[in-house]
Amino acid sequence: MELLYTSKYYASYQSTKDRCFYIDFGHKMVKVSFCQLLSLRYKAKQLSTSQHLEYMVNHSDVTLLTFCDKEHMIVLDTLQVLDFTELIQATFTMLELNNVLSTAI
Repeated sequence: MELLYTSKYYASYQSTKDRCFYIDFGHKMVKVSFCQLLSLRYKAKQLSTSQHLEYMVNHSDVTLLTFCDKEHMIVLDTLQVLDFTELIQATFTMLELNNVLSTAI
């Protein structure tokens, strides 16, 4: 497994052997396919909108993140939502950089 990115709370890995990705939530390691990673990127964009963050700050400090066909559920507070968004964005950035480097060689 190759480390793609690590943030304050989470880390993402790529496994070329298994042809999948892993997200380490600290207490749980979740295996995801590329399609599921794309879905997580979409959910991270929704969670980081100003309306959603404002709602979290004013009404409830937690949100429920479900993914992998509702096989996994993670409870995130406001800081963890922002960190999760950073992790997903940086993971895709690292995948693009790896692709550019591999095609340049």
